[in-house]
Amino acid sequence: MKIEILGDGCSKCATLKKKAEQAVKELGWEVEVKSIIDPERLTELHTLSLPQLVVNGQLNAAKTNMSVAEIKDYLSTFEQA
Repeated sequence: MKIEILGDGCSKCATLKKKAEQAVKELGWEVEVKSIIDPERLTELHTLSLPQLVVNGQLNAAKTNMSVAEIKDYLSTFEQA
């Protein structure tokens, strides 16, 4: 599984990354959450606002301010690989 936080390093981006890391930990998964600031990657995913959660290349554009519980629910829809 590949988890990315798209952002420019702002406090909202850092908060989303921490929440995603906590969600992964609570799920008992050993998955790295990476911060991505690359403009080409942002353009490739048609990112309109930051921060964004991307799992296995799929942008979750539904909500940018997710709770740990919401992130866990979202991650649970993906098979861990």
